[in-house]
Amino acid sequence: MRAPGAGAGVAYHHNVRYVGTEPSGGVRIVSRFARMPFAGWLWLLSGLPVGLVLAYSPLPVWVAFFTFAVFLEVGHAFSPIVFAWTNSGYRRLIFKYPRKYILLPGAFLLTAAAIGAATSFGWTSFVQPAQDLTGQNYAFTGFGNPFGLMVSVYWWWNVYHFGMQNFGVLSMSRTGQNPRPRRTMLTLGERQIRWPRPAAILSLAITAFGMVILPKLVHAPGLGVVFYAIFFVNHWIVAIGLPSHVEGALDRSWPHMRAWGFALGVLLLGGIGFVWSAPAWVWRAWGYSIPAQAPDYALISHVVPAVLSLRFGLSFVHFLYDRHIWKMGDPEIRAIIGPAFAPPAVGQSFARNQPRLRRVA
Repeated sequence: MRAPGAGAGVAYHHNVRYVGTEPSGGVRIVSRFARMPFAGWLWLLSGLPVGLVLAYSPLPVWVAFFTFAVFLEVGHAFSPIVFAWTNSGYRRLIFKYPRKYILLPGAFLLTAAAIGAATSFGWTSFVQPAQDLTGQNYAFTGFGNPFGLMVSVYWWWNVYHFGMQNFGVLSMSRTGQNPRPRRTMLTLGERQIRWPRPAAILSLAITAFGMVILPKLVHAPGLGVVFYAIFFVNHWIVAIGLPSHVEGALDRSWPHMRAWGFALGVLLLGGIGFVWSAPAWVWRAWGYSIPAQAPDYALISHVVPAVLSLRFGLSFVHFLYDRHIWKMGDPEIRAIIGPAFAPPAVGQSFARNQPRLRRVA
């Protein structure tokens, strides 16, 4: 196949996009990979590469990384909330729609706090473990144990949340392609419930497999940390990286201090996580008794229901905000962050200074 506008004998490459001709008649090309949006590159480079580096790193690197992971995991939970409240465009939406951004998230947070308080006071059937430090979550054991029910709701909502983030980022990476409109599945009054996209279902299925089933099948630490990075670290980095990108893209001043300030700010907020979760070496340094077989990098939780419930409540607020602030189908959201993800104009960046196609004999 020949390139558009190219004469006979011009080689055509399947992995490039032809975007015009030089004044001399040569064809200008842009690599499809070079035109991949920031969201796509962030998603690709923040999971597997991190896991591979860790798999071949010595133990001190693991200890340092999983210590930093506390800042990263809790910081990512704050990310969409801080982003919304520090962005003037989003603040207008917050006060325009208080039920969506204030009342509903507040109700989830207060409910979680109430469950934690009732559990800590011993008003439920929750059984406090003999060891206050544990790496285990507590499954649902009955309605007399609302703490276990809350943990179960959190976990499965978290799986859905991870899967939909993967689907959303991959959708943002499809340059120049408009998705087909979804068909209506059910109509409730003025509200229409549409059929889910096949790609979204596939993304959820793969994510659920990686988060729920795969950890039970993989026991080698080196391989386990690779999958941990693919499914968990990737999610956390993307959750902080995308808002930072928006701040940087909309901040015309160099060196984009709002972007760096945002990322550093939420990571510092993530330090609150050490109140309830830390690597084994931290608990040992604080004088807690940790089983000898637990490696220094193992993340261990301090089981204080009143405290852990606030962490779950923060996650519920995170889920709600993350759903709303990246909803690009909403014209009001698109007006705020759309310019940060607009593709570069042809001839202004990638198309400039690209090598011409050579004629072949």
